[in-house]
Amino acid sequence: MQNLMFLIVPSRRSYIKIARSAMRDFLLLNDFPNSVVVDMEIVLGEILANVIKHTYKKDETKKIVVSYVVKDKTFYILVRDFGEPVDPSRLKPIPPDLKNPREGGYGLYIIHQVADEFRIRPLKRGNLTVVRKDLR
Repeated sequence: MQNLMFLIVPSRRSYIKIARSAMRDFLLLNDFPNSVVVDMEIVLGEILANVIKHTYKKDETKKIVVSYVVKDKTFYILVRDFGEPVDPSRLKPIPPDLKNPREGGYGLYIIHQVADEFRIRPLKRGNLTVVRKDLR
């Protein structure tokens, strides 16, 4: 069985909470455990914050399309932006260095730790970010 939901949100940080809340309810309706819900809320927040900050350069006039899909006990987040295409080879998760802590920059590392798949596909106009989380 497949369930699908999508939102179009403005590129404002204040809308991250709304997108996360909609996803939370969607996952709970599809019987995902709370631990997965919390992990995916963190992942979605990081992705949207990165789109707003890096791809849209904090331009609040842009739109982001967020889709949630459940298919065969697997959850997918798809985030479509319309900014400059991103070179995925430049996006390397950097593990924390406890001897030399830094402020920020842990988002990609966290995403790679909790998601079963994470990829960004540059398009002619924008990018498609795909996250997969298997229900175990």
